[in-house]
Amino acid sequence: MLNKILFFVLFCSSFHSFGQITFSEETKVQALMQRYESEGKAELAIDGWRIKIVSTTDRRKLENVKALFEREYSDYSYSTNYENPYYSLKVGAFETRYDLEPHLARFKIDFREAIPFRDRIDKTELFDSK
Repeated sequence: MLNKILFFVLFCSSFHSFGQITFSEETKVQALMQRYESEGKAELAIDGWRIKIVSTTDRRKLENVKALFEREYSDYSYSTNYENPYYSLKVGAFETRYDLEPHLARFKIDFREAIPFRDRIDKTELFDSK
């Protein structure tokens, strides 16, 4: 029995080392893949994730949260914006929700209201996010 197993392992390993696989794509497939790649490079923004630290109708509250954020998390970039009637402070630029989870857990310590949300993100921001 041991001889059979040894023969089988040797046979498979020798077959594997001599085998060579080559792929030949049709011209239409190559053209389609090149088009797909070039369109992906041309798109400047992607659907991604950010963390909303606060969303409030009170501008003073936003300013207080902003001051605390700057003091405690100076290594993070953020943005504030106003969409009637809400002021909000947003942090980060993440490609997947999985990428933002450790940051969200960290922010939840000081900002219980922090939530993840989907957003259009400029590809250049992905490289700058912490």
